Amino acid sequence: MFLTYDGLLDPLGSSQILPYVLGIARQPRPVHIVSFEKMDRFDAGAERLREQLSQQGVEWTPLSFTTRFGKLGKGWDLLRMYCTAIQLQLRKKFGVIHCRSYQAMQVGCLLSRLTGATTIFDMRGLWVDERIDGGLWSPGKWTDRLAYRLYKYIERHLLACASHVVVLTNRVAPELSRLSPDVDLSITVIPCCADFDHFRIASLDVRQSVRAEIGVGSGALLISYLGSLGTWYMLDEMLQFFSAAAGRWDEVHLLFITKDWRAEHEARVELMGLASARRRIHVRSATRDQVPALLGASDVMLSFIKPAYSKIASSPTKFAEALALGVPVISNVGIGDVEQLTRELDAGGVFDLADPAAMAQVVEDLDLICQKGGQRLRDRARPKLGLEVAARAYRDVYRSVERLI
Repeated sequence: MFLTYDGLLDPLGSSQILPYVLGIARQPRPVHIVSFEKMDRFDAGAERLREQLSQQGVEWTPLSFTTRFGKLGKGWDLLRMYCTAIQLQLRKKFGVIHCRSYQAMQVGCLLSRLTGATTIFDMRGLWVDERIDGGLWSPGKWTDRLAYRLYKYIERHLLACASHVVVLTNRVAPELSRLSPDVDLSITVIPCCADFDHFRIASLDVRQSVRAEIGVGSGALLISYLGSLGTWYMLDEMLQFFSAAAGRWDEVHLLFITKDWRAEHEARVELMGLASARRRIHVRSATRDQVPALLGASDVMLSFIKPAYSKIASSPTKFAEALALGVPVISNVGIGDVEQLTRELDAGGVFDLADPAAMAQVVEDLDLICQKGGQRLRDRARPKLGLEVAARAYRDVYRSVERLI
């Protein structure tokens, strides 16, 4: 049984859950997924997805994701996950419970205690510390401090309950021994990978056509950003980088590929003194199928993420997707294994956002960084970040836990 609080029909589900599950489904035991789906996406895509899963021999129990009532809604969803998983376990007697993130692992731990099932804790990140680092919990509120201490206790319990732990980065693996010092953990590192068959380098004609549609000349420098805005993603610093690049290069454009652009983001452009450059700041909402052409039309991508303790566990999916398209990435230090991978793959640049001189140097080196892109970058990245790498790693994890049953 594969438990996830994310939806298979979410963008994250299609890029980082479904491909892995379909790879896991090739191992001998049948797979049954329990996921939480947003109803608009479910209504639009459930029938097609159910048919796809059925063809691979995968069963699916979708539950509706509660969008209202705040923490009470999340608690209700967790209760439904418990009830559904217990019913399925009693009926089907799964030997392995694969738990994606903390909520699912709470359920998996109970099933392990009740039925002796083997558990895989697919952590995805340091969820508890992300609540503090991302400002979702405030150290100044006693209720949030209590919640933090409670969940740090639960975190140790979940690690102790796991038969195998999957993390996204090499940097976080040693940290787990500190979080659960009394447990001899079996750990596998599997970074967020990209489907290189989906993210293909576009032809020159497609690239020029996309740039023309956006309003970017063939000789202009196009800097892009892909993904959400808010909490972790540093809009001001991206605008600052664009401003610095515009002062150094003749024609520079900035493309945001996001569904999150709102009035407050327009206000940040004004406050950053970029109103006169607004015509060269472009915003496009894109489906997963549209992303390769849009992102592939750029010369370099920015990935600026708030550096914090919990981010040692993060592996940005956008990093792998950009490299699959042959687009170099400029990142900030302190995020998972990004700095090491950028250096190993000669994939772009990494600098400290708190150091103005470092940003100025990266801007100065932009032409050299852009030259790193293309087919050779894609070829260097695939052996480390291709989806098939993650699929093989998960199959190895399953083979290891099979020996425990």
